[in-house]
Amino acid sequence: MASLREDIYTVYKGVLFEDSIRNDIDKENVSVCRLLHFLNIDDIAQHVENNHYPNKDWHFRYRISSMIKLTIVKCFRDLSFNKTISSLSDEEALLLHFVNDGGNISLPTGSTLHHFVKYRLGTDGLQHIMRMIAERIIGLTKARDLKTDSTPLEASRYDKYSDYNPHYGCKMDKAHITMIGVFPLCMTYTNGLAGDSPELDKHIDFLKNLNVDIDSYALDSGCDSFENHADIWHYLKVKPTIPPKCNAVISIEGTIERINHWVNKLWKKGGSIHMPITKKLELLYDNGRRKQVGMYLRNEMMADEKFEEKIKTRQPIERSNRHIKGRVTFDVRKIQKNSRELYSIARFVAYQFMTLANLQNKIEKIDLAKYF
Repeated sequence: MASLREDIYTVYKGVLFEDSIRNDIDKENVSVCRLLHFLNIDDIAQHVENNHYPNKDWHFRYRISSMIKLTIVKCFRDLSFNKTISSLSDEEALLLHFVNDGGNISLPTGSTLHHFVKYRLGTDGLQHIMRMIAERIIGLTKARDLKTDSTPLEASRYDKYSDYNPHYGCKMDKAHITMIGVFPLCMTYTNGLAGDSPELDKHIDFLKNLNVDIDSYALDSGCDSFENHADIWHYLKVKPTIPPKCNAVISIEGTIERINHWVNKLWKKGGSIHMPITKKLELLYDNGRRKQVGMYLRNEMMADEKFEEKIKTRQPIERSNRHIKGRVTFDVRKIQKNSRELYSIARFVAYQFMTLANLQNKIEKIDLAKYF
């Protein structure tokens, strides 16, 4: 242990002992703390310090980055706050940098970790961290396929607060998740019967401020509306792939003849039937014809001969949702009603952090099964 303690100490002197630990990441049954050791979150820790500790004279007994990583361990291992602390070995504590000025291991209590998650960070703090991670993921990944889908957060069958969803056949709340490739970007929490379409506005707002550059965006048929087609095209600069509802038909107002008719009516604002179609749609969108723009886009999608192939791009997000649940407990059992959103987001953010750790270290395949 002394030699390991000395190795850990080299981190503080600016020398990483990567050769001795990074090689272990490729092995089976590796502590998640070894992966988290290589997770660089200095900017996120600085954000937490600046925005969640109003007293600037605060004496930090524990590194904020260490507390964040300990939160990830708690979510990954699905332990209580107290059991999370007691589960750490000396080596793991050192890997997370829980060392005091005297060189001895110093771990927080379970109540300290609980206070950090629920009161220091809270739902708003975790949502901002989610955005910061998403920005990093977008900057590091080469993936250009975006997907949004919902997944159940199962509750006990005796739960008096969660709704019974007949489609899933259980009592549940719901998580709405957006991913790029296999990497999670955004999650919103709702009750178990909430529709997918109303939540999509939040995801579009989240994404448009990230300036994400994508080639495709696949969604569930629950998001099939003219407004959603138009908003995704307008803000994200991509034509979405959304399976139309069973009663969908070609919309007359979405034909090129009707598009030209309304563009011509806007001649005082520069409208001309000789404009490129993209310019026509932008003009209509900006002048109160958002629904008509969506009609045109959905008509095009329904007429696309390769549409059935494009729908298949939705399948990977369903596998990714199962992968998240296989690595992080993603349900609302045994969680008080007023804390469910907080801990659901915390678990999602923990999964984000772990995928980010892989990306930062150029590990393209996300395989978290080997960690404990």
